[in-house]
Amino acid sequence: MSWSRIPLAPLALALGGGIALARWIPPHIAWWLLLMALAWGASLVILERLGSATAFLLLGVAAAGALRATPLPPPPDHIARMPLPREARVEGRLVTEPLRFAPDRVRLLLDLDGVDGEPHVGRLQVTVYGGDLPPLAEGQRIAATMRLHPATGFRNPDGFDYAAALQREGIFVVGSGRAERVIALEDPRPPWPVRVKRAAREAMVRALPPASAALLGGLLLGDRGDLPREIDGAFRRAGVYHVLAVSGFNVALVAGAVWALLTLARVGRRPAAVAAIVAVIGFALVVGPEPSVLRAVIMGVLVLGALLLDREASVMNGLALAAVVLLAARPGDLLDPGFQLSFAATAGIVLAPLPRGLILGALGASVAAQLAVLPIALVHFNQLSLIGPLANLGVVPLAGVATVVGLLAVALALVTEVGGTIFFDATWPILLALRAVVALAASVPAALLHLPAPHWTAIVAYTLGLGLALLWWRLRDATSRARLAGQGACVLLAAATIIAVWPLIRPPDGRLRLTVLDVGQGDAIVLETPNGQVALIDAGSGGPMRLDAGERVVAPFLWNHGVLRLAAAVTTHDDRDHAGGMAAVRRDFAIAETFSPQTRHWMGGASILVLSPGREAAGSEGNSPPGQRERRNDDAIVLRIDYGLASFLLASDITASAERELLASGAPLRATVLKVAHHGSRGSSTPGFLERVRPSFAVISVGPRNPYGHPTPDVLARLGAVGARVYRTDRDGAVSFETDGSALTVTRWATGDVLRYCLDPDVIC
Repeated sequence: MSWSRIPLAPLALALGGGIALARWIPPHIAWWLLLMALAWGASLVILERLGSATAFLLLGVAAAGALRATPLPPPPDHIARMPLPREARVEGRLVTEPLRFAPDRVRLLLDLDGVDGEPHVGRLQVTVYGGDLPPLAEGQRIAATMRLHPATGFRNPDGFDYAAALQREGIFVVGSGRAERVIALEDPRPPWPVRVKRAAREAMVRALPPASAALLGGLLLGDRGDLPREIDGAFRRAGVYHVLAVSGFNVALVAGAVWALLTLARVGRRPAAVAAIVAVIGFALVVGPEPSVLRAVIMGVLVLGALLLDREASVMNGLALAAVVLLAARPGDLLDPGFQLSFAATAGIVLAPLPRGLILGALGASVAAQLAVLPIALVHFNQLSLIGPLANLGVVPLAGVATVVGLLAVALALVTEVGGTIFFDATWPILLALRAVVALAASVPAALLHLPAPHWTAIVAYTLGLGLALLWWRLRDATSRARLAGQGACVLLAAATIIAVWPLIRPPDGRLRLTVLDVGQGDAIVLETPNGQVALIDAGSGGPMRLDAGERVVAPFLWNHGVLRLAAAVTTHDDRDHAGGMAAVRRDFAIAETFSPQTRHWMGGASILVLSPGREAAGSEGNSPPGQRERRNDDAIVLRIDYGLASFLLASDITASAERELLASGAPLRATVLKVAHHGSRGSSTPGFLERVRPSFAVISVGPRNPYGHPTPDVLARLGAVGARVYRTDRDGAVSFETDGSALTVTRWATGDVLRYCLDPDVIC
């Protein structure tokens, strides 16, 4: 391989680098760099100094990438410029098919025409609850009355930034409303790709059992919404989830199947190549414009086009061309996990020296792809698959056969029911075998490890180390240069490993940290003691058909802070907004103990006292009558944590009656920090209770736009009356308290504001 054969690779790297650095490059600087690069580059071309001219050209491409990735200010009539939140009647056209992600919840994506009868533009994501929607289809105009608010997400250290992801899609405002308030302004007229996709889904559902139909839908269309949770989890644990994401694997099978059939029919090479090009483009239109699909289509068209012209196609050059086209059109895709995984895996397979032989070659390709995507999988999913390379040897062939036979079944079902049934019957045992192999791989102990997301320095060292390792392989006959490359690779890979595992091995610093995570309308609190032990108090919401805060927020937070096991876990009571996420945490973490009522525990020098006779439970449906809910709230465990001069009172969801019981019991309530009871409900945080606690700081775990009006103005006024500085997760994101026993540091994650507070008034700290 030489740069002359892949001239587009430096171009793609420069464009991607400019996009990645866009947030740190002001637009006026980017414009200055672009103009300077063009002027100097043209001058150097005239002087025939092509090497220097190329460098300036790449600098100009990087500047253009930064400008392309810099969002333009919205126009005056954009919905983001309206005063929000508000309730409004919106009209617009559906961008995609409605997505049902729960029995009573559907997501719509609209390009707006107007709001409250006034012309407004912008893309709006809408969540519709309950009831039955009218028949809707992509491209249809609808109207709906809903609540509009700015796009937000959970804001936690090292957490997924949902609002930023939406903004990369051009979505700055989201809405929610009832299904019965959605009106179709015209009859649904779905385009042909949507009709084909619907017909394919219906054919699979008619011919196969539900689980097999859902699995085939994932293989053929990338639709995983109906896949049973246990099957979805098995594919993840086995490290073979990539076969359920439509990518180059599927595109290659479509192109190969069309090419093979036409070749067997003795059609010429050029007509077969044209037919394959048409097939892969049509396939992409049906399954949707995912980055992995578009990458594979561009590369496939390039390879097939080379056949038409009797030219040899460079795979790496095709990969670079796909990157340039996608990033020029959609610069936000650079941060998309699908884009990163697809391009990294393909580059790894192409660049790696693969052994000869079918089995060894397949294993080598799987290992090469795994090494290439390792930092990406850790950054986005905290996952390292140990069984994946071996599991792929069985899963990929079965998935390939199931995909080809399933495609034939769907194609025939669109023409004749009998022919489709025959091929669906042939697909079913293959799907069962695929599930069996995946289940076997997933059952291997430690098949999937969860680890911290690596620091960017570890990623850079790892990437350079892999590059030097490849250079060593190619230069292994040139002794001195190969030795230097090999030594450099070993040093860089060792450095990357040390940096990556540092969160797991770093010694404790003797400080106590308590972090109230942003999990919306719920509670999740992480306590790190001075000796490094970690306890979890509640885990946010969860349960069937709900966003699982334990899986999406709590577990990633713990992994990224080097926590693989918990010294203790406490569910204060069995409301879903406290207990729902604990099942996911118990599934992914070893837990040493749970706290018993009316006991004192010592963890690394910190005292943890259980003040109320609460009972630990989980799995409640949270639909008890109001009286029972109040009793359950008053049964909640209340915890007091002391370390040096710092003290924390975690009041869970107790109401006024439980507060009176605590006051009457003479329990030690005075605390530096109060986790306000029941999200700031009017029925909690009574004046007498707050007067006894007299907190310097109060933190309220509450969801934005919650329907209960939490926190109420009365509670905020009471907290102000006792002199407490109030923090709220709906505004401040996660709130972290750190203390050495004599001073307290408070950090608001959403803003980065830090406050240092001396606990001893006679000491300067």
